[in-house]
Amino acid sequence: MYIRNLRKPSPNKNIYKFSSLKNRDAVMCEGSLEKDCCYHFEYDPDVVQYESQPEGFYYDFDGKKRPYTPDFLVTYLDGTVEYVEVKPHSKTLSKKFKQEFSARKEAVSQKGFDLVLVTDKQIRDGYFLKNTELVHRYSGYISGDELALKVHSYLMSLSKIKIHDLATSIGESVGRVFASVLRLVALGKAFVDLDIAKLSESTIVSVR
Repeated sequence: MYIRNLRKPSPNKNIYKFSSLKNRDAVMCEGSLEKDCCYHFEYDPDVVQYESQPEGFYYDFDGKKRPYTPDFLVTYLDGTVEYVEVKPHSKTLSKKFKQEFSARKEAVSQKGFDLVLVTDKQIRDGYFLKNTELVHRYSGYISGDELALKVHSYLMSLSKIKIHDLATSIGESVGRVFASVLRLVALGKAFVDLDIAKLSESTIVSVR
């Protein structure tokens, strides 16, 4: 077993930091695709926590013991824990990759876990990534933010409402209310569908 340290500077790797409220720490990522994957973990309500570059292990392949460090270790609300490998789809098509991934998956299963492959098609296609990138810009504490507190209080009395109707109801500008809603979503105090369309003043928001 061994642990890779991405906090040590390297001239050969592009290391990204993702500021995670869920983990209450910066998540170190080896490349932009891994960083983009963090948005999915951060805003998936079923994910409790996630760790990049967890403790590695060895697996058998082609008659040799080979070292391997998964990209993430993810823990879910139901107690499930799984390893995640992040790769561009184009790099998953070769016979060698498929054989190596199968060997890694077998090694992980012997540890009692599963290894899941996630590609750029799952991470970057659709609206989720762009929407969560926008939401993440507004992440932060709302203590002292009177409008965010006012918006949250009003939402508590409703089942759901469009953002522009919410702004009209409380007598505030759509732009300011939109920003407050994003801040509440980032903190898990309000909910919007991040998959179906680009976030806008027509987006429906609720507190469930």
